[in-house]
Amino acid sequence: MSSGPPLHLCAILFLLIAPLGLPFKTLAQTSFSDSSMLRHPAYVREAIQEIDDAHLWNSIDLDRAGLQDLREFVDAGDFERAAIVWGAYWSAKKQPAYITSMDHLLPDTDLLESPMELRDATLQSPDERDTIIARAELILQNTIRTWGDSVITFGKDVDFNRDMGQSGKYGFHYWIWSRPLLMSSVLTGDEKYLEKFGQLFNVWYEQRNSITRGFPSLDVVYYELGLGVRNRMFIEYYLLPCRQRSAKSQVRLLKTFLAAGRWLYQLQKWEGYRPGNWQVHGSYMLVQLALVFPEFRESAQWRQIGLQRMMEHLERDFFPDGGHSERSPRNYTMATYLNYRNLAYLLAAYDTEQETARRIRASLGRTLEWWVSMLAPTGEVPAINDSHRGLFPERITRDGRRFFTGDSGARPRYTSRHMPESGFTVMRSDWSLDALYMTVNHGPSAGFHTHLDLLDFELYAYGTPLAVDAGIGLTYDDSLYLTWYRSSRAHNMVVVNDSNMEREGLRGENIYWGSTATVDFFAGEQNGYRRFGVRHRRQIAFIKPWYWFVVDDLHSSRSIDTLSWYFHSPTVLLPAGAGFESKSAPGIRIIPVGVNCASRVGKGMAASTSVRVPGKTEEINWVRFDQVSRSDFPSQFPILLFPFRAASEIPRAARLSAQHFVVQNAGSTDNLYFASGAYADGTMQTDASFVLIRKSSDNRLSYVVVNGTYLRYRAKTLWSSDAASSGEGEVPQSSR
Repeated sequence: MSSGPPLHLCAILFLLIAPLGLPFKTLAQTSFSDSSMLRHPAYVREAIQEIDDAHLWNSIDLDRAGLQDLREFVDAGDFERAAIVWGAYWSAKKQPAYITSMDHLLPDTDLLESPMELRDATLQSPDERDTIIARAELILQNTIRTWGDSVITFGKDVDFNRDMGQSGKYGFHYWIWSRPLLMSSVLTGDEKYLEKFGQLFNVWYEQRNSITRGFPSLDVVYYELGLGVRNRMFIEYYLLPCRQRSAKSQVRLLKTFLAAGRWLYQLQKWEGYRPGNWQVHGSYMLVQLALVFPEFRESAQWRQIGLQRMMEHLERDFFPDGGHSERSPRNYTMATYLNYRNLAYLLAAYDTEQETARRIRASLGRTLEWWVSMLAPTGEVPAINDSHRGLFPERITRDGRRFFTGDSGARPRYTSRHMPESGFTVMRSDWSLDALYMTVNHGPSAGFHTHLDLLDFELYAYGTPLAVDAGIGLTYDDSLYLTWYRSSRAHNMVVVNDSNMEREGLRGENIYWGSTATVDFFAGEQNGYRRFGVRHRRQIAFIKPWYWFVVDDLHSSRSIDTLSWYFHSPTVLLPAGAGFESKSAPGIRIIPVGVNCASRVGKGMAASTSVRVPGKTEEINWVRFDQVSRSDFPSQFPILLFPFRAASEIPRAARLSAQHFVVQNAGSTDNLYFASGAYADGTMQTDASFVLIRKSSDNRLSYVVVNGTYLRYRAKTLWSSDAASSGEGEVPQSSR
């Protein structure tokens, strides 16, 4: 029986804290607005941390149908009998049944579904069923995968205040590790798993107010993410029928839910909208608490403010193209997406707020399409910004199609896609596994989740990752997170003096995009090295389905800076002429064209491509080409990126000018003109951004124009347009 893959994907941490060394202003949970009751220690103590029985039962609307007997015992002060009556009421109450399932126990893949759906799914995947039960059996012995890859055998008693590292304790108190107990109880019908959950809950409850904190501004138990995540497990435990659940446990659970609702309500009510995923988790929990426990007198206001904040984030945190504002394709995009997906599930299960559910479905359909556009041909999520690489869970795709799009899974009609709002552009030859694929990052800074990179790319071809981003490591506690993973030199970009660019407040500027059947063209600028007086413009032409030609132009105000063009590849790169090529196929040739560059090689850590599990890392190779800047004289890196499926003829390339390059491949000759809106020589004139003139092996001439209004060739107009646009065609015999 397998114990399953390690939890490399540390959602419990990447939802948790800002990277160490960055500002903590967004983390403060000990400073509240003047109107917040959380400013008053007596309220926090009596209404949240140490709720007594009288306070609990009088927080319930005893006038609700079915609670008349409860009122009698509460009025008489007989709280033991009150708990018994409540237990009978709760057992008889009709309510939805649901459980959270996870894809291979990866914590950021939680989907609410019915117990029957979970059982049916695991029948189709017996290995996963075995993994869930094996993990639950370990928990029965107090061996717990507390967070990330950390596994602790506690012995007889679980110490919830155990030192697990500064961030580890917070992750442990998310309780995500407990889900196998809940899932196993559904899969097997054996109540021993729920009995263990109840035992652990009671130990936690007795220790909860004595937990020491790792960060001065963050209580481990009473803070937004902990309350927003942990109570999901507690609610599902309370919803599952369990003969062994004592009246004492029920009272403690009710007090826990009441405390969570009150803390989160004060936070959402008085601290206003706050960007990022924290408030989404807290607001989601407020709505869930209100739906599950309408008996609480305060539940109506929990529901109102929770839905208000959720809809604010839905409108403000997602770009029109479906991307998420934190710009991390897996981690934060998926975590936020699933909050809304599960909220839509709850609203349907409780048959309420249909208009809200409709708005969620419309928005998440765009996000699903955004993911389809972004995924590499292998199905991997790009490791951009604070995002892990790894295969995108197919079950989330299937679920999203069923929930939000209703489609059959057919691929979009487009292959390449420019997404200026979220700041990503994808060039793709087709939808097959062997497709050539590049994604370019040119979007806005997204706060501390943003790495120090712009105009960088990832590249796949023939089912193989050939150029990749470093990602974030395993967790924010990785010692290389700040010094390497976030650094500019860990990305496929131009770096000045091996230093980090200034990223905050910047995005790609003067972005141009055009696409035809033969060519995708992207161009953009970035000013992240203005402190050195360096301005950078990158142009990328994708000549489908063969190769990319990248032209980086840098203008410098001084003559002492080292300009370095970085390329990070999981393949083994060997010197080849002036450039490099992969040792084996499929691979890539990296060829500087017509410029003299020094070169260097090295290794660095990156999100793994050999083991496609989120959070896994490995050492990969990098190469770089160096030039020294010259004052007021442009420097240029023209680089041919030529993927190959198998050993083949090496392409030939030449630089005729800073705008005109020639590539010979497979019997064809391509003249590439990076025209930048104004170009003329003795043969060709245009106002386009880019032009391709191709002479095929059969001597036919064809052309492609990107973002232009005219193309003249040998004094004859081949193509014209009233407004800037793109087009392609053949050169007539008379014009050759």
